[in-house]
Amino acid sequence: MAFVMRDEWKEEPISTTGAEYVEPSATELIKPGQRVSHLFPRAVMEEFVLQRVTERVWWVTRQFYGSLFYVGKRGVLLFDSPLGGADATLAAIASVTSLPVTAVVYSHFHADHVGGSRRLFELLAAAAPRVIASEHTATWMSRFGSDLPRPADVLPWPSGVVRFEDVTVRLAGFPFPCHAPDHAMFLIEEERVGHTADVVNVDQLPFGGFGGQEPLVLLTANLKFIRSLEFDWFCGGHGNIGEKSDVDFYLNYLDDVAALVNEYVPRPTEVPDLSLTDYLAAGLDYDTKSRLLSQLNNHFGLYEYGKQIVDGVKPFWDGVDPYQIGNIPEWTAARQQAVDEVVPKIIERLRPKYGRMYDFDDAQPFNVRLMAMDMQVTMSNR
Repeated sequence: MAFVMRDEWKEEPISTTGAEYVEPSATELIKPGQRVSHLFPRAVMEEFVLQRVTERVWWVTRQFYGSLFYVGKRGVLLFDSPLGGADATLAAIASVTSLPVTAVVYSHFHADHVGGSRRLFELLAAAAPRVIASEHTATWMSRFGSDLPRPADVLPWPSGVVRFEDVTVRLAGFPFPCHAPDHAMFLIEEERVGHTADVVNVDQLPFGGFGGQEPLVLLTANLKFIRSLEFDWFCGGHGNIGEKSDVDFYLNYLDDVAALVNEYVPRPTEVPDLSLTDYLAAGLDYDTKSRLLSQLNNHFGLYEYGKQIVDGVKPFWDGVDPYQIGNIPEWTAARQQAVDEVVPKIIERLRPKYGRMYDFDDAQPFNVRLMAMDMQVTMSNR
């Protein structure tokens, strides 16, 4: 189905970076400060959306999953093969070159981004491409028993290098892998382009749950790491083609949300005692402390065991969640209620600046709550 403009699409969401929207082109280089226009309907209706990024690099997206490919002198280097997208990706490549795909980079082991490699290899059966990945990706593919084509070029973590024809492909493993244990960015150094997935939803507000970032508090560190790398353009796996301004936007957005969370839900002055401190610091004699430490060999999750040992009772567990004893449930419920009550208020404070951006009403209430629960001391996130 071809993309045909409809009146209700003419006013698309405003760009997160104030970019100029342009028609996609497989021949004209995109310029700094430009993004592909009306990406949402194009991605749904077109077989693929293709944009030339440098003289030898193209960005291609299909149904919200993006990839990059580099056209060399003898073959093509592809970054990721999203699940269900192999045919469309090869069609996009064939529209600009007759050269075969001779290498594929796996950004990380999650099948939605690399699961299309099974079909890709079927289509390229006459000459299967080499697979390039980090040693962490190779390890996790093995641990999960993945039946996808396995990496032949395994790059040492966190900064391995491999050559593809006349360019250098560099791994930049994240200092705090969050979304996946092999979360990384790959760079074609000479082209000054990069590819990473599930960190920045380019030209859009963060997707719900920040792409599965866990723990969320490390997301900022990884964004700053990406910002420090040498590139002009990057593919984020979702959303538009991106620049460093898109990373800056995410950092500023997180700062804005954090400031409002701290304004509406300040850190509590008191928290329940969960650890050993309430009975280790209660003037126990040496023999009691020795008995406690010799019988209690785990962390504060065995809070009840410790109290039983100190009281001279044979330790037993009745199956009750250790986080649901004493005043903990009441305290936790109060914190959760406080967060739930202020999320709508925070959303309305954010609306004048962010409300017309893609994904605001769908994902940001969840994201604000997630940040509030992660930033504040609660039992449900410890």
